[in-house]
Amino acid sequence: MTTRRFHHVVFADDFFRSPANGLQYHVANRRFLRGFFDSALGRLGLPVSEVAPMSEGGRIDVARLMDRLELPCTPAGWARACIADLSPLAGRDGMPAFGPGCLVIGWGLTPAQQQCIDRCGASYLDIEIDPRRFTEHLHFCARTNDPAIEAALLAHRVDEELFWNHASALKGRFARHGTGSLFDPRLRVGLFFGQSLVDLSLISGGRTMHPASVIAPLRELAKSVDLLVVKPHPYEPALHDLAPIARAIPNVAWTRENTYALLSAGNVHFAASLSSSVLTEARYFRKPAHALIRADRNAGELLPSTCSGWIPVGAELGSKDFMAAVCGMEDESAVADAAHSFAAWPATAIDRAFLTRWGLDDRTAGLPEVAELQLGRPYLFHPGSPATGWLSHGWSGCDGEGARSEGELACLVVPLPTLSAPSQAYAQSLSHQQPYRVEVRVDYRSNAKSTSVHAMFDGMVLPGQRVTGARRRSLVFEVEPAAGRKCLVLQFVVADTGRGAVMRRRAVRPGFTLKKLQVSLRMSRGVISAPPKANVAARWSEISPVRAMTRVFRALVDSARGLISG
Repeated sequence: MTTRRFHHVVFADDFFRSPANGLQYHVANRRFLRGFFDSALGRLGLPVSEVAPMSEGGRIDVARLMDRLELPCTPAGWARACIADLSPLAGRDGMPAFGPGCLVIGWGLTPAQQQCIDRCGASYLDIEIDPRRFTEHLHFCARTNDPAIEAALLAHRVDEELFWNHASALKGRFARHGTGSLFDPRLRVGLFFGQSLVDLSLISGGRTMHPASVIAPLRELAKSVDLLVVKPHPYEPALHDLAPIARAIPNVAWTRENTYALLSAGNVHFAASLSSSVLTEARYFRKPAHALIRADRNAGELLPSTCSGWIPVGAELGSKDFMAAVCGMEDESAVADAAHSFAAWPATAIDRAFLTRWGLDDRTAGLPEVAELQLGRPYLFHPGSPATGWLSHGWSGCDGEGARSEGELACLVVPLPTLSAPSQAYAQSLSHQQPYRVEVRVDYRSNAKSTSVHAMFDGMVLPGQRVTGARRRSLVFEVEPAAGRKCLVLQFVVADTGRGAVMRRRAVRPGFTLKKLQVSLRMSRGVISAPPKANVAARWSEISPVRAMTRVFRALVDSARGLISG
């Protein structure tokens, strides 16, 4: 005998994240749910429907709902709507009146939506891609306010050992096909992972959070390592949200290396982020993880009291037998055939639907070997040069001319020699206060006269550049001769400063070519044709030459501030 717990299924997503609030709406997630569950629910005879904002042809008038909530139609208003009380809005302005006998299958439902559904007496199944994305195939993670659905999910929970085993396999792979450390094994490294600028996991206290909000705790973490390495989100090209980290923390470098290769590195001592899913993955690589905000989406006090935790499940979530168990419609024949049905479900179902692996790529090599610099030796940046291993972020490649920059920021990380027998004069200067200095010279060429390149060292902007040609530049500065310095990190900010820059940018993107680097031990006699020492250089925000670069960031920063204001 079969029973029917639900008489209707509704597919939903975060419909407040729509053009009405100045945000891009991702309709593909809801469409995926409809297509994925259509066969199973149709065979079970359950009617289905979708809810969507008016911008997508649906009935939900997001602007009217925001007005009823007394919230502005802005990204900041959307953030507050994620935790607002939506119950009084049920059945108004196109928003469905969820009730008993209704099952809502949602993708990334907000705490406000989950509370509304629960208070209306309906059940929900909230689904996302499981954050542990390094396994051979992707998985779902799901949560619910319904005990019967929770029991069905737990019955098919992915074994925890699967994640540990896949992480171990990856660590072995990267150990065999790359070096075991990031930049230099002597360095203690911490990682900070960037995120997309608009992300439900960035909402905390009804506000969108940014790296600028967590500088203080991040600075404390950075003090425990030699280098804090920033890994931008691979699908977020804008770096302005991460720029405050480079301005406020001296020992910062950047990287584009593979996330799992980074987590496998032996000299990485922690992973940090606002709330990135990488922090969940870091545990399986035995790296301490530090979430710097408490995301509303997982805050227990904002969710229904009956809401389960996230449960990892496979693609069989869409099978007829699984949905029959969820809906209370299973019979003896279904139970008998369940094991066979689940085994036959395609293991690649989620991979094929999303066509991406978020960092897991079998063609990805491990971390590269990085050469240690020799004092006094000039290094040219060309294919085959050991200097190419120092190009950590923001470079498009090398040719006979040098290393070409790409984007608004490029970073160079150069391991320095240890203070031992080969550097006796250097060691003597440290112990006897002899008048020695370490001089750094960088030669580069701008791709256009209007291209402005400013270098940062130890959190400071180096204020002077010596002109050697119309587009050729030399940058010469001194490094404090401290025994504890294990590497040299240079960050280059690139901007177009000429008139009509916007028009020119369409034809020639601002950039430069790094040609030569030389680090030398010098006596203090003579005149230095260079900027002052980095420790007396003006701060980023105080020095006039960075105004050109600031214009690049300012418009973007102002737009980011709009997310947390209003």
